[in-house]
Amino acid sequence: MPTPHEHPDVDCEVLADALGPTPVAPGSQPPPPPVRAARFLAAGDGLATRVDTLLERWLPRELNPLAHLGAAANAMLVLATLSGVLLLIWYSASVQSAWHSLADLGPRSAGGLVRSVHRYSSDLLMLLLLAHAGRTFLARKFAGARWLAWVSGLALLGLVWFIGWSGYWLVWDERAQLLALDTIRAVDVLPVFGEPMLRLFASDRTVPSLLFFVVFFLHMVLPLGIAAGLALHLARLSRTQLLPDWRLTTWLCGAVLAAALVYPATNAAVAQMAVKPATLTMDWWYLWPLVVSARLSGGGIWLATILAAAGLMTVPWWLARRRPRPVYQAVVNVSRCFSCTLCSHDCPFGAITMVPRTDGKPFPSQAQIDPDRCIGCGICAGACDTQGIGLAWFDAQQVTRELESFVVAEVARGVAPALAFVCAQSDGGWELFNQVAWARRLPGYTVRPIPCAGWIEPKLVERLISKGAVAVLITGCGSSEAFCKEGNQWLPARLSGAREPAFRPNRADPRKVAHVNFDPLRPQRLTEAAARLLAQQASPTPLRSRPAGWLAGLLGTAGVLAGVLALSDAPFRNPAPADAEFVFTFRASGDWLSGAAAALPDPAKDNRPIHMRTALPAQRTRVPVIVRLTVDGRLQEHVFRPKGFKSDGTSVGELRVPLPPGPHQLAVSLVTSPDPAVAPQTWSAEVQAQPRRLTVLSYEAGHGFQLEP
Repeated sequence: MPTPHEHPDVDCEVLADALGPTPVAPGSQPPPPPVRAARFLAAGDGLATRVDTLLERWLPRELNPLAHLGAAANAMLVLATLSGVLLLIWYSASVQSAWHSLADLGPRSAGGLVRSVHRYSSDLLMLLLLAHAGRTFLARKFAGARWLAWVSGLALLGLVWFIGWSGYWLVWDERAQLLALDTIRAVDVLPVFGEPMLRLFASDRTVPSLLFFVVFFLHMVLPLGIAAGLALHLARLSRTQLLPDWRLTTWLCGAVLAAALVYPATNAAVAQMAVKPATLTMDWWYLWPLVVSARLSGGGIWLATILAAAGLMTVPWWLARRRPRPVYQAVVNVSRCFSCTLCSHDCPFGAITMVPRTDGKPFPSQAQIDPDRCIGCGICAGACDTQGIGLAWFDAQQVTRELESFVVAEVARGVAPALAFVCAQSDGGWELFNQVAWARRLPGYTVRPIPCAGWIEPKLVERLISKGAVAVLITGCGSSEAFCKEGNQWLPARLSGAREPAFRPNRADPRKVAHVNFDPLRPQRLTEAAARLLAQQASPTPLRSRPAGWLAGLLGTAGVLAGVLALSDAPFRNPAPADAEFVFTFRASGDWLSGAAAALPDPAKDNRPIHMRTALPAQRTRVPVIVRLTVDGRLQEHVFRPKGFKSDGTSVGELRVPLPPGPHQLAVSLVTSPDPAVAPQTWSAEVQAQPRRLTVLSYEAGHGFQLEP
């Protein structure tokens, strides 16, 4: 019995036939497309693949950042976390000193560089996450078993954004002022606090320091949730690369440091709650919601957020098609499985496990498919020499018989056929495969689409060549975000003998087989490679010019950094009206209104325990507080009801009145008693209204009226 990873010397087909009969193949009807709008997504994915192949003219794939977006994002996450922790040496977490602790740092001092690295690594992290999400979407890698990765990935993206949003709060400059106002306006809609919090942000004196510390605490603690989310995000992958190649990591970190030296991060003007900022610069990577939230009410903010989140999170259900699993997932023919375990090792998604034998055959285990993980890529078929596992709709045995019959028939006619297997994902999926275009690219070849390059088992190539095929060309998709993930990795390893099942040169001439990844920008390269294979000529080794690679890397990095910095410090105009305003905020208690005590029942009929035989307390509520505001002789009256389910709390409120520039006579009267004989609390003064400035008057019981500076 062969041990795991050991290739048996006997012909596996003969061995499998001896193990048991093969069920009748269900045919070759392809399954329905996995997603809707497949043509649109394929066009976007094709454009991204063209960028991949363009970069890889100078850079190897392990240094192509577009091929490692998730891992590169993790590297920037680590850099942002480490620089953020180091920044605590200089930062002071309080409303009074936060702005000065950062503004006093020299732009190119040690603290200034750490601050800039923290900011730009966070910005680059957001860019990489958005690019990763976009490529995943265009590559259609969100349907079926991949829904968990999509949903958890969006949750991680939202968490990273919120951490960045809270980080800008901690600077306490004009940017923080705007986002704090929008955030509190949204929070006030929720039944979290007993009274509106927005009124506390009308003046610098009343901004709550405790809330500022809560934001600081969340900014420090929430990154721990990223680790848990990342584990969930990668849970259904067999092999994960948490960090990119060390050279790419070093390159990215060096680029961030260069940006910090060339364009140091700075504060905006210090936050002044009584001043409406007019224009400022803003980090659009994290603060873009200000464009929307500044124009919405608190309820509108929540509605927009919920609708956007629901639309994105449910993409795997409304954009993906509901397909019965048997029509596209892999199946196991247990009678042909002899426990080699190769399929379980090659599956990119951990969908195959080896379980105890159920048919009594003299093997320790058999393969079993997890339907919650299988995406139907077909790579397992290429790992099985006995054709005991594979896709029912593209059965390896049936395809092998058809191809062998075709080759034998062609040889009998005196024609040595050449076969080209083309990954259907090169055109965006089986349903979009363009047979005519591929036949034009590969003259002299009989073109056959396959689910993935990894579906090809070396034995199939051996048998076709032994039957008389003059050449066998396998064309893989050139995308770094391949739909089937690892097919282009395992096939060349199998053909070179580095991975089982290996191609056996003693059974077929290796010069008659080749694997080429398709470059959509240079399709003639594939045509030339196919012609050389027919002529039995060796393919030239591609040479990369080291200076050209460095130059391309520098230019690309400079372009990306320029875009990151442009959006990191881009102009923003505050949409709030420029009018001056008078703001009156108060917290006052109306007088008590006492009700009659509840009557006791007849003692002779009172069956309650003795300790409960007492009169109920009087029903007590407070009267509403009436605010009369007079502006230049024009009176307006507002009633504020007491808080609490029983209306027994204080009345809290805020009034905002726009004022034209210039002097104004203001008067405020606060009525807390229904008794006309009780004099109200009053205040009056002449104020000078200035554009974009607030005149803030506050009232607190025990302190009276106070005009904020």
